[in-house]
Amino acid sequence: MKILIGSTVALALLALVVVLVGSRLPERHHARMTARIDTTPETVYALIADVEHAPEWRKDVTSVERLPAEDGTPRFRENGKHGKITYRIEAAEAPHRFVTRIADTDLGYGGSWTWDIRPDGSGSLVTITEDGEVGSPLFRFLSRYVFGHYASLESTLRALGARFGGSAPRRLDD
Repeated sequence: MKILIGSTVALALLALVVVLVGSRLPERHHARMTARIDTTPETVYALIADVEHAPEWRKDVTSVERLPAEDGTPRFRENGKHGKITYRIEAAEAPHRFVTRIADTDLGYGGSWTWDIRPDGSGSLVTITEDGEVGSPLFRFLSRYVFGHYASLESTLRALGARFGGSAPRRLDD
């Protein structure tokens, strides 16, 4: 019985510390990663802007559904490793810039991804910038210290590199 009580107290203290540390972290974060991809900006842009076909090259996405535009803004819903998430396309400037923002307001997190695609010799330099927000102190802690702000950026750039070839993603410190 003492072990059970001791374990319960230890878990409660750990949870309290996690929430306390999370409450001191900023709600907003900024993360950028880049990679050289062995194809033209036009080809990279065509792939990322064709959101319905993301499951063909991104392992974290199982399906995508186009949704009706809202106030003239295109929208889509991804289903994947993080559940169903609705996005709106805020900018589509072929072949250099593509911006999506989470449209759902009930997830506890949100933000945008900005893709910047520039010519680099015979290939492209692709940079993804995540400007995120995490409301819950618990999820801020997990996002910062367990999952990391760069994990999704890195896996997406690695998937793009696997599709066309290219360099390993690297962080860009601002």
